[in-house]
Amino acid sequence: MRRREVIRLAALAPVVLLAAACETRSDAETPPSTAAGPTTDAPTTTIAPTTTVAPTTTIAPTTTVAPTTTVAPTTTVPLIPLAKPLKQGARGDEVKLVQERLIALHFDPGVPDGVFDTPMTQAVWAFQKIAGVPADGVVTPELWTQMQQPFAPAPLVPLAEADRVEVDLPRQVLLTYQGGNLVLITHISTGRSARWPTPGGLFHFTWRVSGWRTSELGRLYNPVYFNKGIAIHGEPSVPNRPASHGCVRIPMHIAKYYPSLVVSGEPVYVQDGFHAFTPPLATM
Repeated sequence: MRRREVIRLAALAPVVLLAAACETRSDAETPPSTAAGPTTDAPTTTIAPTTTVAPTTTIAPTTTVAPTTTVAPTTTVPLIPLAKPLKQGARGDEVKLVQERLIALHFDPGVPDGVFDTPMTQAVWAFQKIAGVPADGVVTPELWTQMQQPFAPAPLVPLAEADRVEVDLPRQVLLTYQGGNLVLITHISTGRSARWPTPGGLFHFTWRVSGWRTSELGRLYNPVYFNKGIAIHGEPSVPNRPASHGCVRIPMHIAKYYPSLVVSGEPVYVQDGFHAFTPPLATM
């Protein structure tokens, strides 16, 4: 009997082993079945296509403000026309408008009262000389248009002292600078001949007299001397030509305040067309 039980048990062994093997395989396959669940969510959670906001948030085309903010063409102030030429003796609003423009350009036509008088004529002469047109004292519509353009005359002596005076003998104008800025341009009348010249060169203001001074060659108003007996001074007659004995004549209404614009020791460059100045760099 024991032998039969041994044989029966031996016969049942493969079945038991097969059953164990099946249980083991089923346990081994459970990880793929449980892992498949969460990994199959990948296709349903691909949010990238639905969150592509870039096309809807491209604001650049709607914020291109540059074309609408190009103000330059619209901010150009239109020129004010002049109905007819203006000359000494004219009166009115147009004369006052020209006077105000000359003052803005650092000329001195006198009080802007709408009266075209001698001081205004002298200021127009100065502008015409700087502009390179005949100095006849007449403000034509064409000259008025030129007056309304940007205006920045080149200095006679670049890189010179910030405070200085430039006397342009060929053009018969005087330019005064303070702090490197042009503050006055005026018509002048200088030495009338080779006997009474206004010498060119670099000089400096020395002494002055307040009011009238009578010299051997005439009377001088508020003279400021820069070359021995040669001075910048006021004179009732400042014609549109060289007419002095060597001094630099300026209009009377300018001579009243001109000494306050300059100080002793300040340089005076007198350009006669022959001197080539090589001044130091501006340090004042």
